[in-house]
Amino acid sequence: MNSTPRRTVIVLLIDDDPSLLQALGAVLKEAGHEVVAVDNAESGLTAFENSLDSRPFDIVLTDLGMPGLDGRGVALRIKAMSPETPVVMITGWGRRMEEDGEKPPHVDLLLSKPPQRAVLLDTIETLTSGKP
Repeated sequence: MNSTPRRTVIVLLIDDDPSLLQALGAVLKEAGHEVVAVDNAESGLTAFENSLDSRPFDIVLTDLGMPGLDGRGVALRIKAMSPETPVVMITGWGRRMEEDGEKPPHVDLLLSKPPQRAVLLDTIETLTSGKP
């Protein structure tokens, strides 16, 4: 396990499953990250857009399957607003989608649901390491 302290990043977490939203939010906060957790795509996109002029999110974690706009749509709209912001999709189909080459084009990385703590934190560290 990496003993180097991780940088604090601002994470937008979007998932319609309240228990997963709470569990992932707790893991991220425990690791020292700032987290805005929302339970639907539209709220997430509004929060993201509103953050752009003040304190933009460093990374977006989104569920794939949600009512209304799904994770693919979220990723597309996030990248349209901020192409450099990493988008990670968390899905029960993550491993299969990777193996089948089905990673959506606007998604930087797929994680299987529920992601292991170390994998989640390492992913955030890796994808945001180029940010000041």
